Amino acid sequence: MLEFAEFLTTTPSGVTQDWVDELRSVGWADADVIDIVHVAALFNYMCRVADGLGVELDVDRGWEDQAPRLSFKDETAPKVYGKIAVAPKL
Repeated sequence: MLEFAEFLTTTPSGVTQDWVDELRSVGWADADVIDIVHVAALFNYMCRVADGLGVELDVDRGWEDQAPRLSFKDETAPKVYGKIAVAPKL
């Protein structure tokens, strides 16, 4: 589910029926898939609104030292989602 949400965020036009079928094969219902898409879309929308308006996060929230561990931008290996391999865009 998290890999699907990440792929939906980074490559929304690449989502195919295969992705939905893979989610179904591991127990997610159609209603779950709809919820995943809605939550990912809402989160992405809110981030883009905040970025577009120049909203800045408060500093000294205690998470700054964790930020380098959260970045996935430097990954170059293909991601594997169930049976679907996805090469990242370079």
